[in-house]
Amino acid sequence: MALFLAAWTGRSAGAAAPAVEDPSIAELKVLDADFERFTKMLQVYDDPYYLPRIKVYYSALKLRVEAQHKNFDQLKLDDVRYDINQQVQRMARAMKPLLTPLPTGEIKLEVSKLNPSPANPAEVKAALAALDAAIVREEARAKALPTIHEDPLAKIARAKQGRAELAQQFTKEKWVAVTKDLEAPPRVAWVPKPPRYVPPPAPPSASTSP
Repeated sequence: MALFLAAWTGRSAGAAAPAVEDPSIAELKVLDADFERFTKMLQVYDDPYYLPRIKVYYSALKLRVEAQHKNFDQLKLDDVRYDINQQVQRMARAMKPLLTPLPTGEIKLEVSKLNPSPANPAEVKAALAALDAAIVREEARAKALPTIHEDPLAKIARAKQGRAELAQQFTKEKWVAVTKDLEAPPRVAWVPKPPRYVPPPAPPSASTSP
């Protein structure tokens, strides 16, 4: 009776144990997911030069994916997954926004080229308005400069001080000085050369007494 119960329990446990899934099934699911991502990216990729070439490459990869479903080979599956993901990464990189934005249609007025007459109030008013706009524009640009440049806001402070002086007494000399300084390109900060290394003097040798 005990032997019968043991045998029956063993058969029940064996029947309840889940069947081990074929590892190729999971690998093929991952492969199909990679190829589906490639397919979706191909639908939005629009480079007219490379698109025909990528479509040919896509067809070849599709045949390799179908071959894995017919005859699974782990090494070949790894190779085709690598090729698919490499192509997906190339396309994603190509579709990323440019690191350097395209030039805008903004017309930048060089105030230093204006030649207002101090005796003409209308010209002076227009010149000061243009200077105000240039200061605002250069201040926004200065805040975005890397730290390797000299303090760009110091130049903006000089321009604002010069603008205030021009409002009190407008002269051509002052106008030229203020606008030329404002529109001068930023300079890289000067870093002094470190002093030459001088080794410390050797300690005096200890004298020995007899």
